Amino acid sequence: MRKIFASIVIVLCLSNFAFCAQREINHDWVWNVLVIPPLTGWENEPGKSISTALKWCEAEISDSGTGVAGHDLKFIRLNLNVSSDNPARDLNLQVNDHTAAIMSFSLSPEIDRVLVSRLAGREIPLMLAGGENVLIDFAGRPFPNIFALDLFRDYRCNAFTEYAKRIYKPDKRIALAASRFTVNQEREAKICYNMLDNAGFMPMPYWADASARDSFSMMAEEIESYEGEQAGVIISFMGSMGAREIWRNFMRLRSNWRLWNCAEPDPSYLSCKGMIFADQNISLASAGGFLETKRQLWRTRAMQVNNSVAAGRVIALTEWLKKAIELIPQPVDRLNYSLLLRNLERVNSIPFGNQNLNISSRLHRPSQRNVFIVEVRNRRYDNLDIVNVLGLVYVPGY
Repeated sequence: MRKIFASIVIVLCLSNFAFCAQREINHDWVWNVLVIPPLTGWENEPGKSISTALKWCEAEISDSGTGVAGHDLKFIRLNLNVSSDNPARDLNLQVNDHTAAIMSFSLSPEIDRVLVSRLAGREIPLMLAGGENVLIDFAGRPFPNIFALDLFRDYRCNAFTEYAKRIYKPDKRIALAASRFTVNQEREAKICYNMLDNAGFMPMPYWADASARDSFSMMAEEIESYEGEQAGVIISFMGSMGAREIWRNFMRLRSNWRLWNCAEPDPSYLSCKGMIFADQNISLASAGGFLETKRQLWRTRAMQVNNSVAAGRVIALTEWLKKAIELIPQPVDRLNYSLLLRNLERVNSIPFGNQNLNISSRLHRPSQRNVFIVEVRNRRYDNLDIVNVLGLVYVPGY
């Protein structure tokens, strides 16, 4: 009897082993995700943290029992040839029936724009971990297969409008400075003007010739004398040089006017004391709730990451893809790409630090994101406030 029982146990163990081995070698069980690294590659930060987070996601899916609609995900790490004139153009994107998506963690507008141009209109999803400065729209609608985790750069217009509503009354003097000879600056200034106007403010636009240096000092003096001595706010759409010149002239005039710069904050502005910016990413590491992401990787699998925001982007894109696949009617033997693309544009509750992001079908991006209002103080960016803003449908011109 004992021999019979032992034989049954052995048979069951061997059967289970055979099933696991079959799952391991059965290519239909595994769906691949092609992953593009940051420009610094996989061996430096944030590449190391991205790679670790990818391993964590793979393990979590594999150990879940059900996987993703009964399948495992395998992340195929690609390499960028940074010595090439066009690294994204040289990428060998080997896509087949078992490729679920392509994810880009380059956070480089140049790389991602080339990827968009290569892949737009195809059935395979391209998911950008950033994409703030990458246009994924054509003729007023997003490409069916292109998605991005960041809001497009126009969100700053909305953020400054929401911040103005929060701290000022409608009679506050607000001026807008832009150049009519720079398409994006004029377009964004008009967007912001309309939003402020709809919010009850009476913004005053100032148009300058960005090629004439003296125009900035003349603009600053004119704004300083705008309707008496009461100080107000000027929102600059003048680019780096224009914003600096207006700021320098305000310093020279010892003006009480505040300068809000509708540009991406970078280290070059750290000498511009008092300049205010709106940005969706600048304070994610310190105030975005990603310390818990770092703890989660360590607590569950003893995996350590130094760049918790990079790891958070991995988890966000992976959850986005997982939820879209799981919305396909089960069982899923082969990926239905048309259904997958439609599902990717309606996924909700994507974890991203302390935010839960819902995807907008009109944007192929989150419908809203937290935006940090920061001020230059003591050569660093200090948080003033956080506003939650809606993403804007891209408007090519006014």
